[in-house]
Amino acid sequence: MLINTVILFLRDALPIFVISIILISMLKQQGIKLRWYYLALLTSVMLSLILLNTMDEVAHTLDDTGREWLYACLYIVCYFVSLLLLSQLAIVKRPLSALKLTLVRLCAVALTVIVMTLNGANFLIYITGFWHQNNASNALVAGVTLGVGICASIAVLLYFLMAFIERYCRLIREALLIVFSVGLLMKATKLLIQIDVLPGNRLLWDSNYLITENSELGQLFTVFFGYDATPTLLQLLLYISAIVIAFALIFVSSTLSKSTRTIVSHKEMV
Repeated sequence: MLINTVILFLRDALPIFVISIILISMLKQQGIKLRWYYLALLTSVMLSLILLNTMDEVAHTLDDTGREWLYACLYIVCYFVSLLLLSQLAIVKRPLSALKLTLVRLCAVALTVIVMTLNGANFLIYITGFWHQNNASNALVAGVTLGVGICASIAVLLYFLMAFIERYCRLIREALLIVFSVGLLMKATKLLIQIDVLPGNRLLWDSNYLITENSELGQLFTVFFGYDATPTLLQLLLYISAIVIAFALIFVSSTLSKSTRTIVSHKEMV
């Protein structure tokens, strides 16, 4: 029970900590206060409770594939919302207009709400399922305490690591957001493979003998990099393409921003 609860935290709670730290750090650079996060947190709690109480109905829709479709679609939405957010927060440091600041806040709220709602609902299902079991509550409390401590420690280390690496790599926050959102995209593909929407045959390799996907380290790699021990060719191509598209978008947005600033400066001089 204790180990299962810790692994559950790494699978369902750690993504909440990671996306929160990344977005808070990115928006803090733009001078955006934490009001957006409090709104996202409150909204997520309410939606998680609603999803928890309606999960059975959702799961039985679309020929018993409703849950997979819901999660997959929202994970895909997260990737495209991340692209929109990255396009607004290009590398070039510049004050954002009021419209872009509003768009950035909305993107951050949407990402946080989706990740918190889906992962929070999964966590609540586990907690409510095991809480009333005999002799399970003590181990569950210990696991929750240990899991919160591990996730909080990783989040704090991540925050200071980003601040340190930024001196040498200006893209650290953007890169972490990209691999995190691509990891969500990989979760979507796995769910679609489960319901036979995408082909799941012809696995490229099985790396479970190196890092078991359901182990503590495997869950950690899954959260940060979208690790899959048994990927298909389609998943690998999609993973690479999604990363390339995201970095290309940052490059194009940065280039256009530089060009715009150059033209404006030239006009002001004239």
